[in-house]
Amino acid sequence: MKDILFDGHRILTTDDVADAVLDYARVLLDRDETDIVHFPTLYDGSLSQCAILLGANGVLAVVDAFIDLPMVVDGADRACAEISRRADALR
Repeated sequence: MKDILFDGHRILTTDDVADAVLDYARVLLDRDETDIVHFPTLYDGSLSQCAILLGANGVLAVVDAFIDLPMVVDGADRACAEISRRADALR
């Protein structure tokens, strides 16, 4: 699991989703564009959905959370594929 650090908030999600969000944010920054992405997250121990605006002025970091949860995060694969597809479309 990884935390996405954004505007003073920690957003816990899967490694693949966090890496895809970071990659897409870089692509958007290079193109001076913005977009909203949706992905599953764990919030207060419960599965939730996150929507985050990525773009020219957003600064984010991805760090290892060192949390090993035995659960599958439903929708993570679909979200990762969609975020990666958007990044690839702009390359």
